[in-house]
Amino acid sequence: MGVGPSSENQGQTSSPEELSYILAERFATKCFTHLELTHFKDNFFTRAIDQGGMKYWNEKILSDFLGIPDSSDADCPLDAGPVIFRMVSYLGAFPFQNTLAPSVLTFEAMVKVVVLLTERYGKVLRRARKDRIRLLFGSLADVGRRDIDKPTADENLDENPDDNKNDDPFVKTYASGFSIDAPANDSYEEEDDDDLALAALESLDAIEVFRHDSRIDKAVYEARISVATFRRLLMLLLVISPLKSLQPVRMYTSDLSESRMESVRKEADNILSAFAQEESGGIGYKTFATTIAHCFPYLFDPLTPLFEHLLFSKNLNLSQKRASDDPTTTEPLEETPESPLPPPESVMLPGSFKSVIINPSIISHLSFFLPSTVSNANFFHDNMRLHPVFSTAEHGSSLTSFSHNVLTWQSGTLLLLEGVVTESPEQENTVLLGAYLPQPWKSSSSHPSKSSDSPALPCLFQLSHKHLILPGNPSPSVQKPNMPTAYFSSTAGIAIGCQIPPSSRTQPHPPSPHGAGSLTIDASLETATFYVSPVGHNGVFLPPATLSPAETTTTAKTHIDIYNLEIWGLVPDPAAASSEQGQSAVELQQAKWEFEAREAERRRNLNLKAGAGDSAAESARWLLETAGLIGDGTGRQGGSV
Repeated sequence: MGVGPSSENQGQTSSPEELSYILAERFATKCFTHLELTHFKDNFFTRAIDQGGMKYWNEKILSDFLGIPDSSDADCPLDAGPVIFRMVSYLGAFPFQNTLAPSVLTFEAMVKVVVLLTERYGKVLRRARKDRIRLLFGSLADVGRRDIDKPTADENLDENPDDNKNDDPFVKTYASGFSIDAPANDSYEEEDDDDLALAALESLDAIEVFRHDSRIDKAVYEARISVATFRRLLMLLLVISPLKSLQPVRMYTSDLSESRMESVRKEADNILSAFAQEESGGIGYKTFATTIAHCFPYLFDPLTPLFEHLLFSKNLNLSQKRASDDPTTTEPLEETPESPLPPPESVMLPGSFKSVIINPSIISHLSFFLPSTVSNANFFHDNMRLHPVFSTAEHGSSLTSFSHNVLTWQSGTLLLLEGVVTESPEQENTVLLGAYLPQPWKSSSSHPSKSSDSPALPCLFQLSHKHLILPGNPSPSVQKPNMPTAYFSSTAGIAIGCQIPPSSRTQPHPPSPHGAGSLTIDASLETATFYVSPVGHNGVFLPPATLSPAETTTTAKTHIDIYNLEIWGLVPDPAAASSEQGQSAVELQQAKWEFEAREAERRRNLNLKAGAGDSAAESARWLLETAGLIGDGTGRQGGSV
């Protein structure tokens, strides 16, 4: 594969360096196709620095190839290059991070990096996704002895294994801060700590070697991720979250205006608010693992298409024979001037209005935790798009208009509410709430619909000024007619996650909050109330997993004056045909809206003038008002999902 001992001598190997090489060789043969490995070799060796026969990459080569901005890019306010290099140097030493990290980025090290970051380890490792979080934590964490001062984030980031001057690549200039084990203040099971590495080495007959390495200084070192380091990574992930395989990264990093960067910083801070910091500063492993698992399961997904760039070489023309099949003898790559790139495709489809709430940074934030409606993947998977359905800025605060637009939408929806908290007018109190509803809204008079084919569960969430998510309850016991996920009535307004009381002609009761969380919006669409409870597993939504100790004792009730309310339809793939005529789902929806509009217009033109048929006219008017087609629709019972 590269340089190093042969796997034929596997039985005689015992050192971490030899075992690390054998593992990289196994990764390369099991996790890449022959074509991918050929492209990988071409990309690596055409750019590698050759020092004493050892070929390796430094930070500048890595950043330039991936298109990641760093401090040398004066035109780009992002500076994520050192953070990515730090992560890669740690992961390249897998599974001997304590002994070998930071790793020199040889070809073997880069093989392990790409396998781990693109999640191709399924063919080699077991239980790997869970333990990938531990590896990512280790690649970002600062570690220092308890009895000495810990270096700052900037000092750690400036210390690189290679200073880009072709010095000895084996000199480790990092402080011992790359050693990462179970922090003394984190209570996770030691037996599970090393599952990923043990699975990697089981077949190499090297478990004892690894156990010796992994227990070094476990009681002496303490790990945490500095907020400054994590913020820089979050800002990069927010910018490149829509990235698809083989798309140039500069499509998303080349035009970062000040307003765009301001929104990126704001969303990064909103995401950071979900990670509780320790008293001494930084983010511990337990907090990191819990928050990623429950609040941001897709946070690191953009790293997959980013590092898949290594598996495709622009320099490799398979239609021509190379002078040699050995990639180490390839001529240096000739860089060509970069051509202008088209702007990224918007996730929002054209429609009757433009959003006054959503921007690209908020879309990226949503993609870190919202699943696709057709698979257990992130929001951008399956070419998912948002179609405008209803907006108070465009359609006004009319529940009749709401019902016409929302109840006729035939797939899942995303509700977004922007407003101001009424309890603290003297503070920065703008809040952004939302509800992810994979099933379409239904009229209350409709027969109960079958369970949705979508694997996604609904969720209620807050994006700013603090990130909070209340996941949907998967228990079948909460799927009751009087406990719909979302409900609307012309008299009570909109209720999400509430219990609906029995209908009464004499004394109607409003929906009541139930379970761990709910959102109610009044009939005028002017005010809302957001309930969050630390207990309650018998409702539509479960309690948040990241509440602070102070928030675990009482139910929080937040009153909001609504500025804007928007409903967006979830479209898995706008180009997918959904009928025998080949019409797309959006075209069918548009045709349905147009039909409803024509029918409403026709009914408005009915002869309802007073005269000999006063009683018949009044009866006709009452029927139309009850149906919500004319008037204020006060007789309408509502709808639910």
